[in-house]
Amino acid sequence: MDERRIVYAPRAQRDLRRVEGRFAHQILDDHGILARPPWPAGKVKKLRGCGYWEIKTGDFRSIFWARGRDVVILRVVNRRDLEGAIDRIDFRALLSWLREI
Repeated sequence: MDERRIVYAPRAQRDLRRVEGRFAHQILDDHGILARPPWPAGKVKKLRGCGYWEIKTGDFRSIFWARGRDVVILRVVNRRDLEGAIDRIDFRALLSWLREI
């Protein structure tokens, strides 16, 4: 299957800057998995009640949206903050930003 392009939303970029270096490298390595479906079932799962997915890296969760040939990384959060982070995603702002890129 074709490779997908991984795109980082501005909020995900800020989140990654706040993560300690060694964890940030692990997270970025795991994001590379998303470029080639099918994704491993134990590592990547669809979130219930919304159109987003998550990929697990230690105590961190990356929330992403599979959009055509793009995988848009929306947030990178500690697993304890996952629900709150999902609730705070502004879908309209996201769509507006995607039109600009």
